[in-house]
Amino acid sequence: MVGILILLLFGSVQPFDWECPESVEAGETFSLRITCCEPGCSGISVSGITSSSGITLRGSSSSTSVSTVTTPNGRQLTQVVVLEMVFSASAAGGNNQTIGPLQLNLGGIGSYTLDQIAVEVIGSSGISGSRGSTANDTSESSENVWLAGILRDPEGRIYPGTRLLIDYYVYSRVAVGNVTYWWSAPELGAILHVETIPDSNWESADTRRDSASRSLLAEVEMAPAAAGSLLAPGFQADITGIGYDQWGKVKQWTIESAPILLPVYPFPDNPPSGWDGALLDSIAIRVAQLPTPPGQGGELAVRVTCIGPGSVYMNQPPILTLQGNAKLVPTDSGSANNKNWWDFILEPEETGYCILGSDSVVWLNRRSNTYRTAFIAPCSLHVTVIPWSDKTIELNPVKSEGSPLCWVTVGILGVLTLTALLGTAAKRKDKRLASVANASDIDELLSGLESELSKMLTGRKEYLGCEELDELLNQCNTDSFLARRILRFWRDLEQSLSDREITGTAFEKLKATSNELLYKLRKDLKSQEKE
Repeated sequence: MVGILILLLFGSVQPFDWECPESVEAGETFSLRITCCEPGCSGISVSGITSSSGITLRGSSSSTSVSTVTTPNGRQLTQVVVLEMVFSASAAGGNNQTIGPLQLNLGGIGSYTLDQIAVEVIGSSGISGSRGSTANDTSESSENVWLAGILRDPEGRIYPGTRLLIDYYVYSRVAVGNVTYWWSAPELGAILHVETIPDSNWESADTRRDSASRSLLAEVEMAPAAAGSLLAPGFQADITGIGYDQWGKVKQWTIESAPILLPVYPFPDNPPSGWDGALLDSIAIRVAQLPTPPGQGGELAVRVTCIGPGSVYMNQPPILTLQGNAKLVPTDSGSANNKNWWDFILEPEETGYCILGSDSVVWLNRRSNTYRTAFIAPCSLHVTVIPWSDKTIELNPVKSEGSPLCWVTVGILGVLTLTALLGTAAKRKDKRLASVANASDIDELLSGLESELSKMLTGRKEYLGCEELDELLNQCNTDSFLARRILRFWRDLEQSLSDREITGTAFEKLKATSNELLYKLRKDLKSQEKE
């Protein structure tokens, strides 16, 4: 029987629940699940996991889910943070086994102690108990269920710092009721991000095994830390089937993915002095003035354009040398037709010439294993400062036969007209400035994402809601998994508008996720055009 206990600490209710079976059979794998529903909890971690000799820790995983419910009093957000630790039991050490005590750290709330948990182990390791098959049943597990990691082609040699993406799938030829999985840390590498898939999404698997289906478990983004052999994270899973075997036992498997070993090459000798570790493909960068009239203070519009295969990796413009009394202010950015561009306004402080460049960008080409340099030719601009006049304009009184009420009406109409023009100009400016790169808060990030998705899917900037976005993604035959990610991220941003103020690090992660999704959608649309 599974017991759910709410423990007390110094007379107060602890802000978490835990769930663990009171008794298990020898050889069985079971879980200790810790759940926190407090709004301020950012995560659950455990330091120093201890257990008796008959219980072994297999791994752990964590997840956070947010749901919203509309009530007569308004919208209510519910957040659930779950930490699940997976253990295996054996008959060694006797029937009475224990876990803990455990020191829990609830991010944003505090530290708590979970008292020792007693677990009774029944039987011996030679008895299968309720399990239809175990990790030793290699023939059945390999034929019915298995795990596999698929590396997305990095398109070139792998060097330290190269961004790698691996998709982990569970494959099955039988009906599956539940999958519990966990993963290990990579060797000679670091995990940058893991996106777990909370819901199973079974699809036909293109394998040699007939009638096999697969479901995506997680997307892992990682990078090698040094040259050598990189061992990617290993996934393990407990899988429960639907139905019973010929002895009336529930079908269960404990499986693990095959190791993924990747060669990581050292950097070539004699790197250029200006190389900052960038790993790109061929690019060309140019700077030019846009054909727009100067602003009221003499401002000029400038565009920096990056062209070539490496442009898809450049999320930020190159750092340009500016000679002259002026400053560059970023305004807009975008990408199309295998190029990225960034717009700036050059605000002069003195009349004369301003020179952008010359500069260079150095990178390591992973396909040719050579260092490359892109030269940025200088762009000379003549700027003229338009000073503000402090002269007071005096109007001579003019006799008029018109009614004073007529002049008041004309004045009011003039004010209303000026207000409308200023409002229109502000809207146009906001529309021009709306981009993910220039966003400084959640509202601007959502507006920028809306603007860039609209340009990418419709060719123009227009309003997008969640339903309109879903319809456009369907019309463009976007990859179903990518479409779900974009829609889920869109909803998360909308929910964050009413949430408390987020930290700078969290906001930068949201911007990075926005850029990643835009890049993947752009790549998906380009692949469809080639077809």
